[in-house]
Amino acid sequence: MKLWLEKRHLDLKVNWKLSRNQTTFKENYIVHLETDVGNFRSEIAPNIRYGETPDSIQAQFDKWLLSTGIDNLLHINLLTEALDKTPLFHSLRFGLESVFINFLATKEGKTLSHFLNIPVMIPVATSFSMPIIPVNEIKDYLAPLARFESLKIKVNADSGREMLEEIRKYTTQKLRVDANEGWSDLDSFIRFEESLKGMNIELIEQPFPSVMKAEYKELKKRTPYKLLADESIEDAANFAELAEQFHAVNIKLMKTGSLLKARDLILEARENNMTAMMGCMIETTIGISYGMLFSGMVEYIDLDGFLLVKDEPFHLVNETEGILNLV
Repeated sequence: MKLWLEKRHLDLKVNWKLSRNQTTFKENYIVHLETDVGNFRSEIAPNIRYGETPDSIQAQFDKWLLSTGIDNLLHINLLTEALDKTPLFHSLRFGLESVFINFLATKEGKTLSHFLNIPVMIPVATSFSMPIIPVNEIKDYLAPLARFESLKIKVNADSGREMLEEIRKYTTQKLRVDANEGWSDLDSFIRFEESLKGMNIELIEQPFPSVMKAEYKELKKRTPYKLLADESIEDAANFAELAEQFHAVNIKLMKTGSLLKARDLILEARENNMTAMMGCMIETTIGISYGMLFSGMVEYIDLDGFLLVKDEPFHLVNETEGILNLV
């Protein structure tokens, strides 16, 4: 077997501005695995919030590859053991695990859904995201997005209210308000929530840093909206604690580091009376195609990362009228 990483520079259609950073491009890796039963690909989308950079991903991959006999990874237990033997960045771990699971499933003559013991994927509606942008650009940004049932609006404490008041002039679509930990105190966020009255708010995502657990517990008691955890859940979760803070969880494969863990987290959320979203980073359709595997398991889909990439190179997922299908 042969395993290697291919770095891909991905220019974006917009300046992708969140409450904590902004960028006009992403540098992801495509994971390649050549085997006797076929060639397989996956993706690594580093996230600076978790200390991941392209250089650190490459260095960690090189070290792992030198210490691992990949020709011996012929069973899921051996694969998991090899991935768990040293700490890996979540996105790197996902890229490695998923490309080998694709190989193992093919080797056993199974689809990925069958191999993972999850429902068969189905066409689903995704939301589409708006970064933090000047208010005078909102009308033009929204104009081509009427086909999407839901919009995810990135906001911060400085301009969130003004952005949403402008958005309400042009659409009645469902809004998923995503703060990316942009608020630092409960009272100011509750005042922000009061400005949302009359809007079609579907979800509010991660308004405070994940460490502000007391504020989340109090907000859940007082908010009229569904609260969605993103940064508060990674590759493991205390659902008894999360259920006191949120109504739903956002599962991202680059954040869980694992198809298997993502499956188990979704099931555990359901056992704790929480709903789940399958989300993504900015990824090509290689990464998004793996997220699509869970389309039959979750209540919300936010897999629009590939739609933000200028000249997406692989074309494995198609979006028509807001509905995603594998090509």
